[in-house]
Amino acid sequence: MAYVTIGQTLIEGDAKEMENKRYDLFIQMLNEFDKGCGLTEEYDALLHDYDGIILFQAESQMIKMIGNNPGITASQISKIVDRTSSASSQLIRKLKKKGWVMQKRNEENNRQYNLYLTEAGSQIYRKHQSFENACYKRTFHGLDRFSEKELETYIAIQKQINETFRLDVEESRELGMKRENSNVHEKG
Repeated sequence: MAYVTIGQTLIEGDAKEMENKRYDLFIQMLNEFDKGCGLTEEYDALLHDYDGIILFQAESQMIKMIGNNPGITASQISKIVDRTSSASSQLIRKLKKKGWVMQKRNEENNRQYNLYLTEAGSQIYRKHQSFENACYKRTFHGLDRFSEKELETYIAIQKQINETFRLDVEESRELGMKRENSNVHEKG
């Protein structure tokens, strides 16, 4: 028999079998994570009814961002949501055209515009808040069977997974930059 240390506990058993079981659980976690990502992507691509006002998720999230941060600028939004300035500006123009968002020139910096919700935009903001609160409540109660300790463990695990994902992203960005540099040298 082999002994395996898991956390602070020394466990007797077949080490390879235990390691295989741990790896299988890890794969199950990633599969469930992928399912969640897929559902989130699908949800974000669908139209949503905010008490009679139909919006895409990106529109409602932009309204939420401006409602939560009156006077925010398009460049600040771009940084927060990690989108290009062009993508944010395009969505803001669309919301302005619908009469939900207005811009006011920044008194301290004439090159910047601060964003605010119109009365119609504020109404959507409130309806979105109500809708989102109902979704959060359903999800929160869906987790009733888990203890606070289990939820804390999940958070710790997800933070660690996110850190390894961040490293994967950094490596892929570096690879992309190397490839771009290589293409530039080949053309030159």
